[in-house]
Amino acid sequence: MEPVSTIMTVFASVAAVLTAPTAQNLAVLFRGALLAPGARTVTGCLVAAWPWVTRHWSAYANVLRRARLPLPRLAEQLFRVIVELLPEDAVIDLAADETLVRRWGPRVVGVGMHRDAVRSSHARNEVSPGHKWVVLSVVVRLPFVHRALALPVASVLYTTKKHGARNRAPRPYRRHRTLGELTVVLVRMVVRWAPERRFRVIGDGAYGTHDLADALNEASRHPSLRRVGLVSRFNHDAALYAPPPAYSGRGRPRVKGRRLRTPRAVAADPRTRWTRLAVDWYGATRKAVRVCSRTGLWYRCGSRATPVRWVVVRDPEGRRADEVFFTTDLGMLPQQIVETFVRRWGLETTFQEARRHLGLESLRNRCSRAVRRSVPLLLATYSLVVVWFAKHVRRPEEHKRDTPWYTKPSLAFSDLLAAARQDLLGEILLPRSGPKTVESKVSPWLDVPLTQGLPSIRRPA
Repeated sequence: MEPVSTIMTVFASVAAVLTAPTAQNLAVLFRGALLAPGARTVTGCLVAAWPWVTRHWSAYANVLRRARLPLPRLAEQLFRVIVELLPEDAVIDLAADETLVRRWGPRVVGVGMHRDAVRSSHARNEVSPGHKWVVLSVVVRLPFVHRALALPVASVLYTTKKHGARNRAPRPYRRHRTLGELTVVLVRMVVRWAPERRFRVIGDGAYGTHDLADALNEASRHPSLRRVGLVSRFNHDAALYAPPPAYSGRGRPRVKGRRLRTPRAVAADPRTRWTRLAVDWYGATRKAVRVCSRTGLWYRCGSRATPVRWVVVRDPEGRRADEVFFTTDLGMLPQQIVETFVRRWGLETTFQEARRHLGLESLRNRCSRAVRRSVPLLLATYSLVVVWFAKHVRRPEEHKRDTPWYTKPSLAFSDLLAAARQDLLGEILLPRSGPKTVESKVSPWLDVPLTQGLPSIRRPA
């Protein structure tokens, strides 16, 4: 069937780098991932998209485990359609974070025991078996959503040192890389796609490291990374130094000057001057805070001295402990640093919605290629739905589905997904030209409540 829905047009623009048979098979799985009410296994996708299934089920299963599927080229096409939603002169914010997709089984490639952030707390750490994915996403602001959205672009599987060889991973994947090293690999790949733009990488405390700060600054060894800044959490007792004195001509030039006070010491000093600001805060709210900011050289033995600007944020009401953020871009103001870091939370919401509405933890593939392809493709589905809605829906407010007991402040991803399902089901429910239509094939078996966008597929008697 030729696609008549607008969301398949967006999919075709991203899948243009694939061969025609692979693109057709992947389009069927994409339709099934949107329509399936349960697990997003290959079988579940084929059951949901059965009006478009024309080949044996193994042909669609082989898309993940055998077909030539260049994920970097697909990620580049996806990045280009996402960047069209941003102003041409705006800095591109890249949110980096890791998520745990719970899996188990002795023959599933890459499974390890990782910290489960959902089940853990500050006083207790819980571990769960599964795959840990490092995800890089583009942060966008859209008029029909009251908060920033993080659209996944690229992701890579993280494995521990002892699980690379034990799980029979391919030889290129057996080399252990830390979270920071994997993030640098993804950032280097993404920034090459837009050589004229500037970028900011936003991460939580796990990404506020010396190695990542050294790699993402104006003195980076890689020219492409000199256009990238880093915004992350900062250590309260970080070792900060003044600029080095002028070279005297004797011995090796100094890389740092005198030791400066730590952010904790500056915040505890009663003589410190605090500035009152109203910043964009979590939950799409405005919050009044007090901040103090300084600059210095962040140094560790064995690494370069990286110039940073740090900000201490204090809650005037005393309900939250002091938080410290930093950036390698010294031109950012304290308010910009705080608001930029807050936008990172959009990626946490993306992970939650992908689990709830796209079945992120319902995958059951086991071979190496299928494992490394399924999660990136499923996260790309989330991005495609948002991009399609932003470009092709004229009246977004008509798709907000309120309930008698709850009124949404803005559209949620469930509303966007319901609209995408309505658009997709128009391929089989609307009249079409041609001698053969699928209406006679669908009508006795498919009951589609268009108001909800969720198909209820009935099996034949």
